[in-house]
Amino acid sequence: MSEQKVRKCVVAGSPVFVLAVLIGCGRSEGGSLHPESTTGDPPAEEAAKGDGLLHLSPESARYIGTEPVATDPDPLPLRIPARLEFRDGAVSEVGATMAGRVTTVRVRSGDRVKAGDPLVVVSSPDAASARTGLATALAALREARAALDRQQRMSDEGVGVARDRLAAEVRLTEAEAEADRARATANFIGDGDGATITLRAPMAGVVLAVKATPGATVAPGGEGLVEVGDPDSLWVVADVPERELPLVAEGSRARLEIPSLPGTLSGRVISVGAALSNGLRTAPVRIALDTRPAGMRPGMFGWARLEGAGVGPTLPVDAVLIKDGRTSVVYVAKDDRTFERREVVVGRAIGGRVPVVSGLAAGERVVVRGALLLDGSAEQLL
Repeated sequence: MSEQKVRKCVVAGSPVFVLAVLIGCGRSEGGSLHPESTTGDPPAEEAAKGDGLLHLSPESARYIGTEPVATDPDPLPLRIPARLEFRDGAVSEVGATMAGRVTTVRVRSGDRVKAGDPLVVVSSPDAASARTGLATALAALREARAALDRQQRMSDEGVGVARDRLAAEVRLTEAEAEADRARATANFIGDGDGATITLRAPMAGVVLAVKATPGATVAPGGEGLVEVGDPDSLWVVADVPERELPLVAEGSRARLEIPSLPGTLSGRVISVGAALSNGLRTAPVRIALDTRPAGMRPGMFGWARLEGAGVGPTLPVDAVLIKDGRTSVVYVAKDDRTFERREVVVGRAIGGRVPVVSGLAAGERVVVRGALLLDGSAEQLL
């Protein structure tokens, strides 16, 4: 190294600056690392010699700090935005079963209802036709049964004709099928007489919304007329980011903090979403609460702290470097002066430490001080 380069590089400063000097001044024109010793020690070996390792001189290694990869005995808590929602099957929309016109609305938003309570009355000519069809089908069924009984008696007395008896059996089968079809149609329509259809609550709960108004025309498949939900069937939904999903497991304990409710609620994870949202890259984690305090309402927001999420090895955030804006790397110490660069997958940093999802094993020593100076191409610390 020329005297002029030495003057530029060897300048009084902090230990970190001295390490930078030792590393920077030891780079050859091709970019290989040659830390040089002022006490006559031989230059450090180069990573380019084929072993894929980075070797430092004793002077440079003094400024590197390492720490063994630790496994936290306590689960690493994840604090995730959460909200209260109805459980699956706890909300039902009641719609028109046939085309018609709303005549009466029996409930308002906020009303508590029981299963079977009337909600909306609709007048429908199609309902009248269906009920008339059921009455006709039942009358035809009675006639067919009577005809078959008559043919059976005639056959027993020896005056019947086999062909007539067979024809009576066929008519009875057809009448039974038509009666079953008409009965199913009438049951689908719902309660009422003639052209009247009474739509009833399918479950006990609270009326969440009423979209029916007297005089409005309705049709099957259209917008629901009344929405009923069970306020006692709630769970917590936390949208967990993709990279933190490995830290969440069914059965994990959780605590919920809702600003509008006093205290903290507890629960457990009952399901982890199998699909990610396209935009936010999160999956819904559903939490069942142990107790339901008064005042809980669907739509409330808060924070869920997943305390039962098991983690693997953890590192200080200063140990992880970012390469190319997306790749996380660390330096693993093979001995006091030899280091290996290794790509890792990490989770979100919490409390100054970051969980390592893959790439390291417990017990390996990782550079936690001076890592950025070991890798001149790293863009930033985690």
